[in-house]
Amino acid sequence: MSYCVHCGVKLAPYHESCPLCHTRVMDPEAKIDPQTRDYPLYREHLRGKNTDHMKRLLAGTVLTLVFSMYVVILLLVNFIVNHTFSWSLIPVWSLIYLWFTVALPFFNLKNTFLRLYTFDSIATAIYLLVLNYLISGNLAWAKFASAGLLFAWIILSGIFISERVKKWIPMIIYYMLASLLFTALFAFMLVDNAVILRLVLPVYLAVLIFTLVSFFEIKSLIFDIYNFFAILFFNAALLSIVVDLTVNRYVTGSFTLSWSLIVISALVPLSLTALMLRNIKKLRSFVVMKFHR
Repeated sequence: MSYCVHCGVKLAPYHESCPLCHTRVMDPEAKIDPQTRDYPLYREHLRGKNTDHMKRLLAGTVLTLVFSMYVVILLLVNFIVNHTFSWSLIPVWSLIYLWFTVALPFFNLKNTFLRLYTFDSIATAIYLLVLNYLISGNLAWAKFASAGLLFAWIILSGIFISERVKKWIPMIIYYMLASLLFTALFAFMLVDNAVILRLVLPVYLAVLIFTLVSFFEIKSLIFDIYNFFAILFFNAALLSIVVDLTVNRYVTGSFTLSWSLIVISALVPLSLTALMLRNIKKLRSFVVMKFHR
């Protein structure tokens, strides 16, 4: 057993310096294991993989319970009042959509921007189709909006996968094929060609512009799931206003808001909540660093 030459504190075999006065230990025969420490490093203690995994699972579980509670309440109220499930199907389907886009990603630890964007694009396209069917019994406008979302996903996916596919498929061919398929899809869905300029093209351009804006906003920031959802929900609310105005202009001839007000009332609070959670996380990390230094 050795002792510090300066203060006399008993030293362990792995000590490189005195734990009290920090005098360097001069023992050439000592076998020091760099992995051995008296206490864990701050970052290892604060941010272990298991701790992060449990926090994400807990957040996903809490959100799942909250969404499930609202679904059950809406269905029960609708059935008790009307003895059937009618108006409750719209908010219930919206809650299911929010669960897929908000709660489900917490159960997956290997989330990337492309994976989240792909999942959200498909979920949003299906959500619009079902919502249109529940409201009017057809797919009059939702099929165009869903097709625009999928086309925007194709455009952005080309940016991410360019490094992987350019060895086999030049990106210009990729985008040309995507445009041809998109045009063929709209030609198959359209009955009146005049609807292209008044409805389809504005909706498509709005979806594409807001998608690109969201992409560059998210890429300009350090990837954070709270930033991702805050930007996604806020831009989706703005997109719903543009689509609602365009559809009502085509159908009624006037610029009025209808269903987008419901979407805004749901998405804007969620966007603000994501920003609040991110700030709370930063504040908590700041306080922990100050008190554990």
